[in-house]
Amino acid sequence: MKYVIRYYKEGRLDTRKALAKVRSRVGLQPISRVRYLRWAAIAASVVVLVGIAAYALLAPSTVTLTAEATPQVCRLTDGTVVTLAPHSSISYTDDCRHVRLTGKAFFDIHHDSANPFTITDDRYTIRDIGTRLQVEETETMTRLTVVEGAASFGSTRAGSKAVALKAGMSAVLGNDDSTPRMDSRTDVNTTVWATHQFHFDDTPLSEVLSTLSRYYHVRLTASDTGKRLTADFDADSLDNIISLVSQTLNVNISKEK
Repeated sequence: MKYVIRYYKEGRLDTRKALAKVRSRVGLQPISRVRYLRWAAIAASVVVLVGIAAYALLAPSTVTLTAEATPQVCRLTDGTVVTLAPHSSISYTDDCRHVRLTGKAFFDIHHDSANPFTITDDRYTIRDIGTRLQVEETETMTRLTVVEGAASFGSTRAGSKAVALKAGMSAVLGNDDSTPRMDSRTDVNTTVWATHQFHFDDTPLSEVLSTLSRYYHVRLTASDTGKRLTADFDADSLDNIISLVSQTLNVNISKEK
């Protein structure tokens, strides 16, 4: 240290000047701090943008289908047709064979034995290979009605057991239930809003008229309600249905609004 102090002359150990000389020899221009920071900021921005783009390309995409004030018919990429009730929706990520439902929907599920169709929310799981069914959620319960084929219906609670439903069966899962409860009587005509078809199988005429009255918002009465009816009707015209039932069962049916 004494040697340096003794023989030091101003400028002889000036590292800044030495660095400047080296830069001039190799043809490099001095880089200002402002320019350096500007390029560093640009580089950082590019890295962020590349990261966002990569996430957008690699992250799973979610598809959401929603019905507003009227029913909405949606065809999924696998061929399944879903009819959403007003203010209902389904969503799926990548695979349309696994959907989440909010509200009420009728599913005409495309058959695929290798890839069962799954309908879920936080409370239940429904699995099916290919059939026609309706799922209805309320604040207190979820109801499954199977029109054709078969499906399994279970709670997401740990240790719960799923139940198997065939055509013409329905089951209800309460929010606090661990296993769905089978309905003793199933009204498949609760699906008419989506299928536009009535189905009656040896049904008492009194029930037939009650079902038609609820759907068309009228009051129907008959001269003889003790008879039974087996028939399918399109829901396009109530008057046509009344005419056909009257002729088939030989009864008089009156309609009041």
